[in-house]
Amino acid sequence: MKAKKILLIIFFNLAIIIAEIIFGVVSNSFALIADALHNTGDVFAIIITYIALRFGTTSPTFQYTFGFIKAEMMAAFTNTLFLLLTMFYMIYESIGRFFAPEVIAPEYMIVVGMIAVIANGISAYLLHAMGVEEHHHHEDDHHHHHGDANITSAYLHMLADALVSVGVVVAGIMIYYFEIYAIDALLTIIFSLYIIRHSFPLFKRSFLALMDANTIDITLEQLEKIIFASSRVSSYHDLHIHQPNSKLGFISFHILLDDEAISLRECEAITCPMKEKLKALGFNHILIEVDSLTNKAAHQKCVITGQ
Repeated sequence: MKAKKILLIIFFNLAIIIAEIIFGVVSNSFALIADALHNTGDVFAIIITYIALRFGTTSPTFQYTFGFIKAEMMAAFTNTLFLLLTMFYMIYESIGRFFAPEVIAPEYMIVVGMIAVIANGISAYLLHAMGVEEHHHHEDDHHHHHGDANITSAYLHMLADALVSVGVVVAGIMIYYFEIYAIDALLTIIFSLYIIRHSFPLFKRSFLALMDANTIDITLEQLEKIIFASSRVSSYHDLHIHQPNSKLGFISFHILLDDEAISLRECEAITCPMKEKLKALGFNHILIEVDSLTNKAAHQKCVITGQ
């Protein structure tokens, strides 16, 4: 169902691009041509979103033991990077147009702009509904997630397109009645800055996820309080925390116990409460390795994993 909606959105956007390029050239409106360029980027972005949805559910293999869990963040990063670059280019071109405005035929801007607003509005609504479904699904699972970052990225693209198209319509009306040709460039700059501001946080989050940075909402003090809740834990090492996508939280570390004569049952009595507390904080892939004091590298280990 989700994939079918995305294919429908791709069709809407292809129709917008063809119309905006044709009538942008006919009317000499930079806003229409720039919006077509933006929409072209969005079609690629939505195709990437479609691919990520397909690959994101692929089962792990011996070669890809994690499956394709980073497909979501990879697509989100690519989408937002292209969006940011496109917006900077639109600002650059619009500044030149603002100081040297050209005569524009506003009728095409108004009509095509309104069609684009409707098509982008439908696309944004479909993607927002999909994002809300994701969010509610994760709330039901009692996990601390923020919906699918890839869906959010695509939604931002469509919302941005709708806003730019509104700008095109407003510019067309202003030109039609007052012949203020510079408004075409001015509104493009304003909307581009707005889009940059709202897409940068997702760009940053997806970049950090690809770098395996710790983006989980947990402090070192909170974590150490959980680890040292048992008096038998003397230290910990090899801590790794990362969030490969918006649905998963990974954590792994070794704990060093002060007593080497300890049974597996005693190990579990120490690590199970840790796992429960970590799950409550949003981690769903937990690995704790227990090391003895005298030989933590080879002997008397037990590995406790939590899925």
